[in-house]
Amino acid sequence: DLVVDEHLGGSRKVDLYLCYSRSLEGLVACKVLRPEYRIDFSSLQAVMEEGEILEKMRHPHVVEGYGFVLEPHPTITMEHLPGLTIRSAFLSGNYDVFDVDDIVDVALQTAEALSYVHRQGYLHLDVKPSNLMYDDGHVTLYDFSIAEPYSPDKSLYDNAGTRDYMAPEQTHRRRVGYATDVFGLGVVFYELLAAGKLPYPVFEEPDPDEEGETRKLLDYSHPPAPPSSLNPSVPKALDEVALAAIAPEPELRPATPDEFRLALLRAADRRDAA
Repeated sequence: DLVVDEHLGGSRKVDLYLCYSRSLEGLVACKVLRPEYRIDFSSLQAVMEEGEILEKMRHPHVVEGYGFVLEPHPTITMEHLPGLTIRSAFLSGNYDVFDVDDIVDVALQTAEALSYVHRQGYLHLDVKPSNLMYDDGHVTLYDFSIAEPYSPDKSLYDNAGTRDYMAPEQTHRRRVGYATDVFGLGVVFYELLAAGKLPYPVFEEPDPDEEGETRKLLDYSHPPAPPSSLNPSVPKALDEVALAAIAPEPELRPATPDEFRLALLRAADRRDAA
């Protein structure tokens, strides 16, 4: 059914291909588990679970999954997303191409995507610019490789993620929740407003799991500079929203992506009225 058209890239465990699907009569993206990981149960299970999650997603700002097959190779088939990642589109050095309105729109669309994912009973846990596609103003959230089932009445502890976008509770394997994804969204929003600067510095400490080795972590005790102090084109009305979303304490952040979205809409209105 699938004809490989192009190798798009991948990660340590998977390759991503652009394929033509005869049954769907169009282009699709295929995530294929690499041969050396096909005998590793946890890697195989992770790909299967991601495929199952994507099949449940039907939202304009979330990548749509079409199915998972085990043979001949463990493969997730999903919607092909044209355009560039937010990292490539916004953070490649051409900051003048996009204005603050574009950045606000990216954050609002991402918040909508996360709200939908949460309503389906999942946390994404890896919100970052390279997991957001941007095409002619439209944002799509993808890569659910470390997403986890979640409901507020259950405790979930998870330390997978990407360091620069991980909330403290994620880094230190404390209880995660909706506000954990808000933190990732907040870092993306901050980084875009601050023309590529991240809010928290990195420090090294001994790795408790590897004798003689060190690990790099974020220093959450260092208060981030307001984005408007780093980028004069940013209205001060947006500082409060960005800084609240990346508060180290989950209870000080917007509790959900919807709360973040409403706060951002109010701030944007204040900016326009000023």
